[in-house]
This record gives sequence, C-alpha cells and structure tokens, in this order.
Amino acid sequence: MKRLIYLSMTAALLVLPVTAIAAAIETPAQELAHGTTHQQEMGTISAWGDSANDVKVFLGTEATQKGATRYKIISERDIEGQIYGTAILYK
Repeated sequence: MKRLIYLSMTAALLVLPVTAIAAAIETPAQELAHGTTHQQEMGTISAWGDSANDVKVFLGTEATQKGATRYKIISERDIEGQIYGTAILYK
C-alpha cells in the first residue's frame, strides 16, 4: 500500500513541472483584424527593419513580450531605405 502511495505521489510530482512549463509558454500576439472593436489598448510600440515583413515580425514579437494578445500596425514608412513601423497593443 505504501508503495502505491509513493508511486502515485512520484507520478504527480513528475507531471507538475510539465504543466508549469506549458503554462509559462506565451501565446503569440496576433494582428488585429480590420474593423475589430472592443479591445482594451495597452500602448504603442515601434520598430525599424529592412522590409515591411521584418517590421511586422518584430512588432508581433514585441507585442507578445509586452503581454498583448493583439496588435494593429497603424503606420509603415520607408525612410532612407529602412522601414519604420508603429503598432497599437491590445489586451
């Protein structure tokens, strides 16, 4: 009986770290669909890149790191061969 209890406790303790790690993995922020409303703004971020895609990837990564669930790119400009983008973050 004691072995069964110890085995059950050991199995439970082994599963605990796996669930803690899974909870710690961040869900990537997604670009907000055009026309979507009812989102709470968190602030803005900006980025430089060699292409519009570079800027989009960086803004998405930065939004995730800041805890946003969504972001909306509000401007992209070509300034002397570099792309500058700005996005609003949403919760």
